[in-house]
Amino acid sequence: MDIATALLAIMKLVKDSGGFIIPLFVASVLTAALFLEQYWYSLLSGRRIRRLMLDPSSWKALSGMDMVSRMIQSLSLNLQASESVQKRDMEMIYGHFERRIHWLSTMAAVAPMLGLIGTVSGMIRIFGVVSGGDIKDPLASLSGGISEALFATGGGLIIAIVAALGYHYLNARLETMGQEMVRWYEDHRKHLHAK
Repeated sequence: MDIATALLAIMKLVKDSGGFIIPLFVASVLTAALFLEQYWYSLLSGRRIRRLMLDPSSWKALSGMDMVSRMIQSLSLNLQASESVQKRDMEMIYGHFERRIHWLSTMAAVAPMLGLIGTVSGMIRIFGVVSGGDIKDPLASLSGGISEALFATGGGLIIAIVAALGYHYLNARLETMGQEMVRWYEDHRKHLHAK
């Protein structure tokens, strides 16, 4: 399939959906980007927490933008701080990643509403055709509005399902890694303060 054919297919899809596929497309891109970003950080955090469990002294060499690395970096910068300050800083880092994941929950709630807007628009189009009277081909006249409504509804539901599943999966992983990090910290805090 060449580029011109692909562009024509996309333009036909946008026309058939009444233009409401555009906000749904933006929502799907945002959902995918959020999920992939947080999934990547989750994988990195999982590797790093396993490394810490196997070799507790490896905390000095950890660096990165994932949750575990950022917690370790915070601890290494605040070695002389009190335990409560260290825990507070670790909770702030955990909260940052938790808020990022919550955006998937927001997308799961918003996507069906975007689909509903397209559905309502399709229904308005159908009733506009019906109220116009003198319909020569009623099936062809009504099918455009029905198609628009179904595109929007289906798209919104697919995005919502993917976002909700992604949110629950990543949230469960984040909680598990947060608990493992707390356990590691509790087991090694005296060693950290001694450094």
